[in-house]
Amino acid sequence: MNVSLQNGLSQLKWIRFKHSRAPLMDMERFDDASRGTLGALKLLIFGRGGFVRSFGVVIALGALLLGPLAQQVVKYESKAVESLEGASVNRALNYTGALPGTTSPTGFVPILPLKSAVYNGLFAENGRPGASLAFECQTGNCTWDHYETLGVCSEGIDLTPFIDQYCASNATFGDCGWQVPQGAKLNNSLEVFSMTSQVPAAHGDLPHSMIMKLIFMGTEAYDGLAGEIKPWAKQCSLSACVQTLETTVSNGVMSETVVHSDVNQTILDNTDLDDGHDHNVYSIGSDGSAYMVSLDAMLSMRGPAAFNRTVTDSTVVVNLTVGISSGKTFFDPDVVTEAFYWNYYEYADGLYMLMRDTATSMTVAFRGFGADAEPVAGRALSDELHVSVRWAFAVFPVVLVFGTALFLVAAIYHTEKTGTQVWKSSALAVLFHGLDDDTKAQFGHVSNLEEQMSVAKDVKVQLGESDDGGSLLRT
Repeated sequence: MNVSLQNGLSQLKWIRFKHSRAPLMDMERFDDASRGTLGALKLLIFGRGGFVRSFGVVIALGALLLGPLAQQVVKYESKAVESLEGASVNRALNYTGALPGTTSPTGFVPILPLKSAVYNGLFAENGRPGASLAFECQTGNCTWDHYETLGVCSEGIDLTPFIDQYCASNATFGDCGWQVPQGAKLNNSLEVFSMTSQVPAAHGDLPHSMIMKLIFMGTEAYDGLAGEIKPWAKQCSLSACVQTLETTVSNGVMSETVVHSDVNQTILDNTDLDDGHDHNVYSIGSDGSAYMVSLDAMLSMRGPAAFNRTVTDSTVVVNLTVGISSGKTFFDPDVVTEAFYWNYYEYADGLYMLMRDTATSMTVAFRGFGADAEPVAGRALSDELHVSVRWAFAVFPVVLVFGTALFLVAAIYHTEKTGTQVWKSSALAVLFHGLDDDTKAQFGHVSNLEEQMSVAKDVKVQLGESDDGGSLLRT
């Protein structure tokens, strides 16, 4: 395009002088216009050469915008493309994992994967209790529609406002403790931390879906001062439930959020398991589907092996005779109690957090239990490079190209019409066909280029023929 513009403007120079008399300075202006933008702008300002000249100069100036606009025509974008293959994660429809056990008062003990899940929830300090959940995501970035699964939900309640003073029958004056309506108690201020477990009784005093309820009590506040007595109480529970999950995988790391959960609050009498009724635990999903935890599995989780400690219907209180007031603690051998005690003092909501992590880890165990689980297909996301054409930015370059072609055709037409030789920017044409003698005489007194250019503005010449047939510029 630049070649066409340069040649066209150079040829217009000869057409200009062939057609009529014009200031000799126009020779310089046309020559500058064919060499660059500044020269073209000067030629446009001085208005020499007619419409075709103006048209060519405008195109030359418009070519300055050609590069930036042409770059905007094609846009390269990275877009996420979904594939219905290569993304899968399990959900639990039922859970029946349990083994007969003579060591448990319930007659059943949990299977090893569930035991492992409980310990993972209690002691994993990475903040990712669900990290062991197996999934497939071939691209490393996947997403799933909301789906439901059988799981374990946790709930925490602050019982501190309901604490009452409690004095044992043999307590001396000033040696009383505290208790809550649920039955958990601290005998005196020396018992800095206690954990009381409760499970649904056979006659049905708690919801049948409840796995366990734990009541924590203590005399030292999380952020209290050493030796300051501030009794507190918190209740945490674990229950079988149906969870609606939002699952995503980003850069190979899974993230799950519980969007909604439903817990069956039905209270069931289990004093006679041979009464012909179904004593399994059922939770109903949003579409009416039933998610089941077998009675055997529920009894195994209420037994002692689930937490590797003695958990019965009776109250179990672990006394830590020396608390934070002395800077050291004589822990009970039960490492589970140590975990709760540690989390209470380490984190503001440490007890609730520990129960949430345990519930999440148990849910992962449910979802990985053999025939009771089924895969949920998701969408694998991959980034692909897309090329899009923005036609609005292409209009100007296209018009400019067509305008250049039209200008070139116009220059050729006027060359033929005026009978001008095709000399364009040829230096030989200027050397061999110079000024006539009369015109040269007008520059006889000029000694430098600036003065010559000044005189050339007032000297008008025209391309013509000499007496011997040679072409020359003459006044």
